[in-house]
Amino acid sequence: MNFGLLLSQLPHVDESRTHYEAMLDLDDRKPLLMRCLQRIRAIFA
Repeated sequence: MNFGLLLSQLPHVDESRTHYEAMLDLDDRKPLLMRCLQRIRAIFA
């Protein structure tokens, strides 16, 4: 689902855009490969 399309339909889009982008920035997950490598490194450290 494309949330950008939903946001463009709502009122006050410009006012809420910074909050929406800030919420997306909170999700700082690393790619699966990086997480696996960090776990392996932690096991052998």
